[in-house]
Amino acid sequence: MWFALLMRLVSRFHEPLVAARKRAWLPRLSGRVLEIGPGHGVNFRYFPPGIAWTGYEPNRWLARSIPLPPGATLHTAPYTGQPGVYDAILSTLVLCSLPDPAATLAALFRSLRPGGVFVFLEHVAAPAGSPLRARQDRLLPLWRACAGGCHPNRDTEAIIRDAGFVIQEIERFHLPLSLASPHIIGLATKP
Repeated sequence: MWFALLMRLVSRFHEPLVAARKRAWLPRLSGRVLEIGPGHGVNFRYFPPGIAWTGYEPNRWLARSIPLPPGATLHTAPYTGQPGVYDAILSTLVLCSLPDPAATLAALFRSLRPGGVFVFLEHVAAPAGSPLRARQDRLLPLWRACAGGCHPNRDTEAIIRDAGFVIQEIERFHLPLSLASPHIIGLATKP
């Protein structure tokens, strides 16, 4: 319950900072779309018409607050994968807190049809050797305990590539968010 409340508060600050980017990137989703960790449904406003949305939100408190659009399907179990089912996958600010991001991304890769797209918006590790990365590493235990298992020092871009996705476009940017300042948004495909 604590994490669900925290996410609502953080979203009020974070969402205005990324809204323009979401308006530019999320309309690239089409067909059968899987969103992992949809939180409280903040991305619905950016979706193009005509998608068939399925969400996986294992946090039961967040899942209760998602205002599902007609025809949408929400699951509360962690995602384990269904081969080649989806045309597009979306993750926003979720890969940092997964206990096993490599396993989840492998399941997502299996679930995407060949040629399908994976759109991601995630906060990531600062460059190795930087003062910010040193703080991310040093404060990781406290940050994880307070932020629902979030790893501010996770190299999410590398994990996406290691899962087999081919990153076609990526933008790196910073937001005024302390340890979670470095962000990436991008589009990857399944060959």
